[in-house]
Amino acid sequence: MAILLVVIFHAFPSLLTGGYVGVDVFFVISGFLITSLITKNIKDGSFSFGEFYGGRIKRLFPALILVLVSCYAAGWFTLYATEYAQLNKHILASSLFVLNLVLWFESGYFDTSSLTKPLLHLWSLGIEEKFYITWPLILFFSYGRKYFIWLLVGLFGISFGFNLVAVKFFPVMEFYFPLSRFWEIFLGAILALRLESHNDHLKEFLEKNKNYLSCFGLGCILTAVAILDENSSFPGWWALLPTLGTALLISAQGSWIHQKVLSNKPIVWVGLISYPLYLWHWPLLSFYSIISAGERDDLVVLLLVGAAFLLAWLTYRYWERLFRYRGNWAVWVLLTSMVIVGSAGYSAYVRNGLDFRHKGVLDIHGGRPTHLDTRCQQLFNQFTPSFCRISKNTGPIEVIIIGDSIAHNDFPGISESVQLKDINVAMVGWAGQQPLIKTNQETGFNENNTQAMNDLIAQVGEDKNIKTVVIAFNQTNISDELLAQLTRTINYLKDKNKSLIFVLAPPPLSFDPLSCVGMPPFRPIVNKDCIQTTSDIPRAYFQQRDELMKVLSENKVEVFDTFPMICEEKKCEIRTDKGLRYRTERYLTTEG
Repeated sequence: MAILLVVIFHAFPSLLTGGYVGVDVFFVISGFLITSLITKNIKDGSFSFGEFYGGRIKRLFPALILVLVSCYAAGWFTLYATEYAQLNKHILASSLFVLNLVLWFESGYFDTSSLTKPLLHLWSLGIEEKFYITWPLILFFSYGRKYFIWLLVGLFGISFGFNLVAVKFFPVMEFYFPLSRFWEIFLGAILALRLESHNDHLKEFLEKNKNYLSCFGLGCILTAVAILDENSSFPGWWALLPTLGTALLISAQGSWIHQKVLSNKPIVWVGLISYPLYLWHWPLLSFYSIISAGERDDLVVLLLVGAAFLLAWLTYRYWERLFRYRGNWAVWVLLTSMVIVGSAGYSAYVRNGLDFRHKGVLDIHGGRPTHLDTRCQQLFNQFTPSFCRISKNTGPIEVIIIGDSIAHNDFPGISESVQLKDINVAMVGWAGQQPLIKTNQETGFNENNTQAMNDLIAQVGEDKNIKTVVIAFNQTNISDELLAQLTRTINYLKDKNKSLIFVLAPPPLSFDPLSCVGMPPFRPIVNKDCIQTTSDIPRAYFQQRDELMKVLSENKVEVFDTFPMICEEKKCEIRTDKGLRYRTERYLTTEG
């Protein structure tokens, strides 16, 4: 039943505004089942940590790996680089069962952006796995001791108390943080321990009132589903409705509701596929929302829900069973597979969402700059730069652009503008490394690149053929230290009789420029206007420009400002008749 509440809420939120409490219902059930299993094995002397954790791996990993791989593949064909990078960050986090913590730092569960996160729902696995890791240890060393029940009540109280404080002061953290959710699982654990006790009065009470208890428990759950919505302060006190309702429903075993409703064959079948159904349903709905740009057709949503049921059954019937009852080899195969999946996610994340996938689209709509030229590499081989371009294969270099990756924005235009004058232009630099002279105490995050940049600037200063130096770097996080480094670099190059030009970075976009042209065959054009309003440009961009302009003006450095080339008073044209001006939110196409 819990999974049905969640699926209906995600597919048709207006039908069950509080359907998200299905996850809380599941937490209670999970705590009850796991505790019952562990205590039974402890009592008969058969408990083994290896078998327990191996069993959890064989239960949870197969379907999860399949869904993560499927999302990786689906994202390859449908997501832009920034979206694909985020998806793969979530794949990595899901493989480590820490997605709940990652999402905590990103946004809230009910944000509009949540629709574009195909793995958002896996936050609950992060909560559950942390319980699976710690709870068996606590049970094994404390079960049966006099203080055990007080320990359990204390843990429940700490978690529930934290939940009440966090829901008021830290609502996003409250939703994702394990400590604010553990009390729900502990509630199931306490119930399991009470039901296994030899308390005849309790057993007699439950047997006598089982129908009343089950009806009241189900009523609590349905009331929560009906009256709660995304604006409710949840979990908080409200979470007691579905969780206590679930506890009452579990305790009333053998009731009419158990026999006639929960033991009904369709409900039992849904229970069997509940885990893979939970994994499959949200990625299908999320990718549909992404591809359709938020436009929804209820019939399509209904078909996707049906597809989720089909995939869940196929996963349960033909995939999960391959591993569930196998030996230790299955555990190692699954662990290795999960490491591979997580590594693939990490690789795609740190490689900017594998933006080479857009090369064909960008070649058509504005062009994508080349990173390295053979002759440039030969000339600057001793520095091993990340990128190195040169406009002519013969003749000395007269103009050089030094910078971080933002320098890619400037090379095509500058080299083309001086072509008729037969001037040779080079561009050399490293990603994330400003072209500034730094001391040993200012090396930054990459000491080798910092020293290489210092050496490059020194060589540029001594090269008599180079007349003009163009400086370009990403103008974020402008600090007093950076401005001092800029002044130091300007003074050095001026002392070497170099003409200096500083290129101010173009304004960052608030959307992915590829949304203006789509990504065939699956991603349509969703941003037909393709306009960046100046009001959407972060204020920090203008503040940092002003700080740089002040220093550049004081040092009488010529400035090339890209802003008026792209933007008017109220808007910036991102697309022209010749193609896109931007290839990402910060970087320009060759046309740009």
